[in-house]
Amino acid sequence: MMKFLGITVVILACMHASVFGADSTKSVLFISDTQQPLWIETLRLHETDNEGATKILFSAIQQESSATALFHLGDFSSIGMVGAYWRPFDVFQRSLHIPIFPVLGNHDYYVFPFLAMAQFRQRFPNVSPSWYATQIDGLVVIALNSNFSHLSDKELQTQRSWYCERLSSYDRDSTVKAVIVVCHHPPYTNSDIIDPSTEVQNTFVKPFMMYQKCRVFITGHAHTYEHFINEGKNFLVIGGGGGLLHPMKSGPRQLFPDVFSDPASPRFFHYLECTVTPAALHFAVHKLRSDFSGFDAVDPFIVSFTQ
Repeated sequence: MMKFLGITVVILACMHASVFGADSTKSVLFISDTQQPLWIETLRLHETDNEGATKILFSAIQQESSATALFHLGDFSSIGMVGAYWRPFDVFQRSLHIPIFPVLGNHDYYVFPFLAMAQFRQRFPNVSPSWYATQIDGLVVIALNSNFSHLSDKELQTQRSWYCERLSSYDRDSTVKAVIVVCHHPPYTNSDIIDPSTEVQNTFVKPFMMYQKCRVFITGHAHTYEHFINEGKNFLVIGGGGGLLHPMKSGPRQLFPDVFSDPASPRFFHYLECTVTPAALHFAVHKLRSDFSGFDAVDPFIVSFTQ
């Protein structure tokens, strides 16, 4: 029982290299689940101008002058094999001044995976294999593929071996101060729509917990914002990029204690900012107001670098 306290290839010429100089103070952005609602989903979940919310989030990210990279944690579109569903993201990507580092979500494999992967590779031709790492000053971000049913036994073993080797290597590397791990499916969530992933817990979280420099684990899939702390390490769910927002388990039905105490259910659309300084990572969630009039910064916290 968990005790809760509250690529080997170059991608966009940035992999395993510093995205910005050591003397700069820049931010790294994270977003997830920007897919359009499907009609069948609206039979169960409430629609709140979701596509409009995604446009506002994209616009805000485009205006982030200090941002140096964006990590998208999956579900770029609702049906990955259909090019038309990618168009809002395509417009956004063409106008973005920073590189996008992608993670595959479950919708990105819909409906026929070989056709969906063709669409994905058109936009991200250098992402092979679908797990990789990049270093941003003292920060390393490791991106993993948590769509286990879409990976062969050999791919599953290769990813796990690579991941464990990287974690061990970074813990010994004096240039690395902290490690963030990202994937699509959350190991912990109180969403009333999707379950926490025991496969992510066993395959990714267990090695993550073993290494001192592993500090933050970020996922999407659950269309909400959540913040959990397990043995001093932060676990964030940031699935508020525009998909239909999920109602939350509360009271005796809550599975995990959430240190973000907003009682709203569902919560809000958002993206995450991580500012890298010489001594620490500074996190803040950019919450889109319910009337779409602007953003509020919520749940700020600091992760000091390991000495």
